[in-house]
Amino acid sequence: MKRILILSIGVLLFFGTSGYAQERRWTLEECIAHAYMQNIEIKTQELAAAEKRLSLSESRWGYAPELSASAGYTLSTGRVLDPTTYDFVENQIVSGNNASVGVSLPLFSGLRNHYNLRRAKLDLRSSLLAVEKMRRSVRLNVTARYLEVLCAEETIRDAEQVVSELEVQAGKTERMVEARKVTMADLLQIRSQLSDARNDVLTARNTYEIARLELCQLLEIEDYASFRTVAPDTARLVHGGLAEDDSVLDAAQQLPEVESARVGIELARRDLQLARTAYWPTLSLAAGYGSSYSDARQKMFQQADGTYRYEAYPFFEQYRDNASSYVSLSLSIPIFGKFTTRKNVQRQKLALQRAEYALRTAEKQVEKEVTQALIDARTAWARYLGAQEYVASAEEAVRQVGRKYDLGAATVTDYNAAVTTRVKARSQQLQAKYEYLFKCRILEYYAAP
Repeated sequence: MKRILILSIGVLLFFGTSGYAQERRWTLEECIAHAYMQNIEIKTQELAAAEKRLSLSESRWGYAPELSASAGYTLSTGRVLDPTTYDFVENQIVSGNNASVGVSLPLFSGLRNHYNLRRAKLDLRSSLLAVEKMRRSVRLNVTARYLEVLCAEETIRDAEQVVSELEVQAGKTERMVEARKVTMADLLQIRSQLSDARNDVLTARNTYEIARLELCQLLEIEDYASFRTVAPDTARLVHGGLAEDDSVLDAAQQLPEVESARVGIELARRDLQLARTAYWPTLSLAAGYGSSYSDARQKMFQQADGTYRYEAYPFFEQYRDNASSYVSLSLSIPIFGKFTTRKNVQRQKLALQRAEYALRTAEKQVEKEVTQALIDARTAWARYLGAQEYVASAEEAVRQVGRKYDLGAATVTDYNAAVTTRVKARSQQLQAKYEYLFKCRILEYYAAP
């Protein structure tokens, strides 16, 4: 009995947990955080930033010397030059090998390594700004799609409410037809409007499904059918939260796109410095050590009678005796390179001017967007207030006409017209409300870089 009870409790807990997981509702902040981790566009920009980190690491290693080693083996026959004695050996197969190690270090190259390192740091900074810009763009897109889902949900509820009210009115009209207070034509008009209202519900649900699908694609979520949102408390929509124009404009000048344009100017300056390094001479130091072995070489010994005898030259002994080393210092002075360096410097000066123009263009574009966002937010708020008054009057009109229709003082056409006006008023109110919410989010985007 105890086992059955424990098993039953376990089954209930399992299904209860599964239902809870399936009924999870996503807040806007959770959607944005999920998009930051899963969105493909953000990940692509992060890969670009990772490449810039590798380039920065390469620039830092540019100060290090280059170390190399080599080894070789040869097998020759015929008239062969012995590389260890520089004597020719004929009619003999000669084998040999050599090995060497060398190091080179640029002592001076016009500060090219220094400028390369500074440019790599700026390049990484520009790439990180591109990542931040993409994250902010995705956040704004997620917000827009999320608000579309919320608006579609409210549209469904309003459409279903209209259907319920028309069904009630259709029932009243049927009873009035039976009592011969109105004609059958009135009932048919009510039923026709009821059919339109039901079609509006289907359209609203279709819009909701499409909005959820687009949001889930942005979040990289495959199962959009089980995706649910959490509606914010939009009833407490209070005007006055808009920032001042000057504060928003000042904050917007720190946006990633503007900061990236400033970094672009610094990059152009580093490129100009790098181009000028070609005017300078280069000084480099090199050193090396190596040895070789040949089986054709023999070791010579003088005997007591004055004659010579030859014996095999051991490998390690020959490597020790054939060892050599070198140190070299080289200086390269550019004299005439067909004006290539001069042309490159001129190109970089033009690139610097373009970067300065790009910064000015970015600042003007942001200023225009912020000003337009402020105007749009104020207009959206005014439109929302007007829509509230429109809904209130439309609701009262429906109540008044409905009461008159029940008393026979109004026609079904009057009632249908009042209902249609109310549906239009509610739709405008929803659109105005979520438009205002989105405009506020846009201002937050500019006001909090």
